[in-house]
Amino acid sequence: MRSRYGWLVLTACVTASGLAACGKKSAQGEMPAAEVKAIAVQSGPTELYADRIGEVRGSQEVDLRARVNGVLMKKLFVDGALVKENQPLFSIDAREYRAQVANAQAQLAAAEANLARAEQDVNRYAPLLAENAISRQVYDSAVAAAKQARAQVNATRASIEEAELGVDFATIRAPFTGRIGDAKVFEGALISAGVTQLVSLYRDDPAWVYFNVSETEVLEYRKRFGPARPAPDSAFREVQLHLSDGTLYPNPGQINFIANALDPTTGTFALRAEFPNPDHVLIPGLFARIRVRAEQRANAILIPDRSVQQQLGRYFVIVVGEGDKAEMRPVQLGPRLGTQWIVDQGLKPGDRVVVEGVQKARPGSPLKVTLITADQLNEQSSG
Repeated sequence: MRSRYGWLVLTACVTASGLAACGKKSAQGEMPAAEVKAIAVQSGPTELYADRIGEVRGSQEVDLRARVNGVLMKKLFVDGALVKENQPLFSIDAREYRAQVANAQAQLAAAEANLARAEQDVNRYAPLLAENAISRQVYDSAVAAAKQARAQVNATRASIEEAELGVDFATIRAPFTGRIGDAKVFEGALISAGVTQLVSLYRDDPAWVYFNVSETEVLEYRKRFGPARPAPDSAFREVQLHLSDGTLYPNPGQINFIANALDPTTGTFALRAEFPNPDHVLIPGLFARIRVRAEQRANAILIPDRSVQQQLGRYFVIVVGEGDKAEMRPVQLGPRLGTQWIVDQGLKPGDRVVVEGVQKARPGSPLKVTLITADQLNEQSSG
């Protein structure tokens, strides 16, 4: 009895130990669910942009030259200053031209006296011709002399106007409001009309920015607002500008010119955008980054860049599959927009993509998923 009872006790202990061991083994084989955060993929209209390097230029640029010869008497501006339209910039010695005006005025007085005498002769000869007291030839000669005197008066008046233009041109004025460069000549220099460069003047409000785009891009632009398009797409005309320090220029610009020919040296087309520049921040010669609209997609899928992983040159994301199990999904990426990628292939609206806890989500493992919105994700990133 004692022996039988002992075996019963031993058998019960072995059985209990085996069950406990099996229970422990089963508990060890079941992996705990990894806690992750995911977003539900959505599609929607998206604007794609491209950045280009542009050069700022004046909307009007001119090298000023004198229209008369003479010695430069005065420079009337500060180099680099903003000048107004019709503001005097240089003064050339005008004494010679004033003398020409005085001489022409004297010649006009003489010509007018000759005209008065010739007209008196015509008036005196007319009744005599009617009485046959003089010949027709005498009267006709008097009429011709009067016409010649009148022509001389007109020619002299034109000479006065020409001489007065010389006096006026001796003062070189700004043809438009803009920023002036540094003077190329100084007081006492001999100026040759149409030859000597005096100074450069730029109109910087509005400012023009030139940049280049590829052949494919320029075809897209011509489709949207080319000359043959009755209702140009104004949204695609708008561009933004970032200064060299990275700051966004507050006034957006508008594309107002597309080159008609390809530049053979660069293989690109030149475009020009016009920017309001009331504070004269955009100075000719500056380089800036231009952001242009490159494409518009109606149903683009965007995912955060933190959700994308790379392995052997391929990209993939972790999606929440059936039974809330982790699934590795290969994706084909499109352009990048800030902190997001456009997904061309691999995802569809409604897919749940893991954005936090990606490293804990091994393929096939169970997941404890918390769905968050894109706005919540952005708040977490900014915080």
